[in-house]
Amino acid sequence: MRRTGTAERWAFGQHRLGLATGVVTIVVTAWGLARSALWLDEGATVVATQRTWSDLWTLGEGAETPLLPYYVALKLFAGVARTLAPALEHHPEILFRLPSVIVTVLAAWLLAAWASRLAPPRLVVAAGTMLLACSGFSRYGQEARPYAAVLFLAVVATVLWTTLADDPRPRWLVAYALSLTAMVVMHTFSAGLAGAHVLAALVCLPAGRRGPVFWRTAGAGAVGVMLAAPAAVLSSRNGTGPLYVYPDVTPHDALTVFVRLFTLEESPLLGLGPVLILALAGLFQVRPGPFSFIARLAACWAVVPLLAMVPVLVVHPNLLFERYVLFVVPAWALLAGLGVVTLADLVPTRLGAVSALTLLLAGTLALQAGSHREIRQEDGHSEDVRPVLALASQPPYADLPIVSSSRFGSVEIGAYAQADEHRLVTHRVQRDETAIWPAAVPETKARRLLQHHDQVILLQRANSDPGCEQARVPVPVEEIERCQPDLLKKLGFRVQRLEPSGTGWVFALMTRPDQQ
Repeated sequence: MRRTGTAERWAFGQHRLGLATGVVTIVVTAWGLARSALWLDEGATVVATQRTWSDLWTLGEGAETPLLPYYVALKLFAGVARTLAPALEHHPEILFRLPSVIVTVLAAWLLAAWASRLAPPRLVVAAGTMLLACSGFSRYGQEARPYAAVLFLAVVATVLWTTLADDPRPRWLVAYALSLTAMVVMHTFSAGLAGAHVLAALVCLPAGRRGPVFWRTAGAGAVGVMLAAPAAVLSSRNGTGPLYVYPDVTPHDALTVFVRLFTLEESPLLGLGPVLILALAGLFQVRPGPFSFIARLAACWAVVPLLAMVPVLVVHPNLLFERYVLFVVPAWALLAGLGVVTLADLVPTRLGAVSALTLLLAGTLALQAGSHREIRQEDGHSEDVRPVLALASQPPYADLPIVSSSRFGSVEIGAYAQADEHRLVTHRVQRDETAIWPAAVPETKARRLLQHHDQVILLQRANSDPGCEQARVPVPVEEIERCQPDLLKKLGFRVQRLEPSGTGWVFALMTRPDQQ
């Protein structure tokens, strides 16, 4: 962790590389920010912030407990943002994704500025490029969920750990403990980072410093995790995770899901994509050498939290989601940057090494471009409910009841069209209960409501049932009638008209046969 040159030169270099990385991150995370529609989980986020404060706290008694700190922070942010920029009210994608963009930019800036103290500029540039190339960093960096905030806090905690390793003053111990507390409160699974730092104290430092830094790390880390323990226990007790369950978790399943953090493209590179392949090359730098400290720290950060997840997944296989470990992506990006430098340094001439480094960075960005474009389509999360909701609010449909084929999908109606949610017949958006996801209306009640109407609007969401994927465009009438909710079938509703309506949802005007 030594510096070369004057303190002033290093300070200028840190500022320059950190600022440049932050600016590029702004460009990447602002790209297409409002283009893709809010998806199911983001819709739940918006509905949570629409609650009154008393009703929001009620979520702490149910399955949404792990997300309550994030909902509280976002509700506060949204209130301030609406006051300062009222126009954001008409752009919910920007309003609710902006906090993630802000913390993502801060994370990239801080990581680059910190790495500049430990490594030469070529490694900082390579690692920053690898970070921005990761599809998960790009996607969750502009998503209205807490994972970007957890990543930012993981970067903060790691930077503070390296500071307390050099400086034993209590201020750094307290700051480190509080950063861990905030991180674990935001997402319980991130607690594994504290173990990574404890291991780093043993493997990154010379023998004479290991003991003191180990005990400082262990002590401050224990305090930080203990402060977060009440929230973590409550989250573990109430939180269920996604309600669908994998039968089990195989190593292949776990690897496939993990790779989605880095690329969405089919890759010939062992199926891992360029970033992970380069990261494996970077692991060679854990050997004694000029990059051993940052390589060993990155390896601990990259691997230990994943190993801590293994017993959790054995008990709860439904928690196998890449976004839960997004906070390790900066470590893998550092390793990938080390891999780029390692391969480039194999070229004997300075000009050749620079050319090799440039080609590796450019090649990685080219291979990853498709993943970034896919995220930023209108249906970047495979659906866009906005067209069907716009149709439902226009004459002659504005007074008709609405049937949504999807209970979970109904949350998007609450998020985008709260004024129209009273028109829902078969589902009810929950505004004051302990659950956030819409509740199914009892069939007897829904039947009574529908019997008074000869026409209804069906918003049919694509699903995985055979023949219901909406793979053909336009979607055939026969598919809508085959896949429509059972209640509409029982009451004899048939498709009268289909309207062009984007991707993932179909707008259908349904009429009883004797009324056609």
